Amino acid sequence: MKTDHTGEPPDFYIGWQEKAPPTYARPVRWVVLLLVVLVPAMACLLVWQQRGFSDAVFEYGQLTMLEGQLIREPVPFLRVPVKNSPPDAPLFERILLIGYGKHGAEATIRQWEARYGSLHNKKIGVRGTLIYHEGHAALELTEEASACRTVAPLPPSLAIPTTQSLGEVTLQGEITDPKCFLGVMKPGDGRPHRACAVRCIAGGIPPLLWVRNGKGRENGYVLVGPNGERINDQILKAVGQNVRVRGRLGQADNWLILYVDAPTELTRLRADVLAQIALCQ
Repeated sequence: MKTDHTGEPPDFYIGWQEKAPPTYARPVRWVVLLLVVLVPAMACLLVWQQRGFSDAVFEYGQLTMLEGQLIREPVPFLRVPVKNSPPDAPLFERILLIGYGKHGAEATIRQWEARYGSLHNKKIGVRGTLIYHEGHAALELTEEASACRTVAPLPPSLAIPTTQSLGEVTLQGEITDPKCFLGVMKPGDGRPHRACAVRCIAGGIPPLLWVRNGKGRENGYVLVGPNGERINDQILKAVGQNVRVRGRLGQADNWLILYVDAPTELTRLRADVLAQIALCQ
């Protein structure tokens, strides 16, 4: 039998024995104690590094009736009065209209017009599913052709809305789709959502540039071409990525619209470049 340096035979342990010899027991004890400390610590670290749940809301299964002014350009909106705003100086907000599934609202609105005639700047009653986040809201036309319930002339007191020009700007952010980002999907941005966002934008949902600056402020910008035309197909390769965009900025009530100068020439930013930009702001 082999012996160790002391001349004694080495410890031998079989699993069914009642007690392990010290040369086996001590290392196992330290490994177990180390795992007891490390496993909870690693679990806490992973949880701490995860993003918190978004407070975006999708009222799935709950239909809401809204009445307002239909606006077709540059993207479909329903313009509704803000609650409790003064009667002599009413305020308005716009609800972005989005089709059912991964589709824009244009096809559904054409179905309405085939039934009611031109709806441009008409007062309509629409039923759909609300989606909202960070002061922005969208209405999914869940019932499609049946979503439009009433049509009436626009009251003379309501002026034709205009878009206020805010000048030329350059913005950095991520291109995503407003339907998912405002609440339908969590997460509605980043690499995990990129394939879904591409399908939504390819289906006609207006693209949204979501900007987060170094001070923790966030805002969304609807992206259209320099003359208000759709640019969905032109920017598909940049969806879900951080980009730098230059264009003319306009404000339409509570929404910001960016008229992109050159949709096919968006500057894609690496993560480290974007971090440097955020730190400099």
